[in-house]
Amino acid sequence: MADIVRVYGYHGTTIQAASSILQEGFRFSRNEYDWLGDGIYFFQDAPTRAWEWATTQHGVEAAVLGAVIRLEDCMDLLDIQWAPVLAEAYDAFLAQLKRVQLPLLRQTSGTHRLDRAVINYAIGILAEQGIMIRTVRGAFSEGSPVFPQSAFFDRAHVQIAVRDIALIEATWLMDREER
Repeated sequence: MADIVRVYGYHGTTIQAASSILQEGFRFSRNEYDWLGDGIYFFQDAPTRAWEWATTQHGVEAAVLGAVIRLEDCMDLLDIQWAPVLAEAYDAFLAQLKRVQLPLLRQTSGTHRLDRAVINYAIGILAEQGIMIRTVRGAFSEGSPVFPQSAFFDRAHVQIAVRDIALIEATWLMDREER
């Protein structure tokens, strides 16, 4: 039996939304720019990155929620085993678009329509095979190189999309000094 992996996640939002989440629970994000498909998004082990994102998006109204997340039934894109799954899903998704004569979704630096669509499509195919995906985790190189010719980027991070709220074991409001 595999060990249960728990990680800390940090969700950037507004003060008002954080209050609502603590009272009523999280709501799924289904935005076209959601890299990892539908879900509740967290920066893994990166409270400073979550604060930066929240402040950039919401200014003085920024807030960050911390959470303990179980990575069960995870499409873990940090593990190479998932690359062929996504490649096959892309091919099937592309064939479906051609059948219905729709154009391929366009990616931009801030909108990841194709990534989102392919991941959601792959998860649908896996579900039909009886394989449930309840979390998705991926690493992203963002920002600028830390120094000339570096492969390290100043905004690189690991993100998690939680698709099953039952995997969020605890949630708390972060204090700005907890970065």
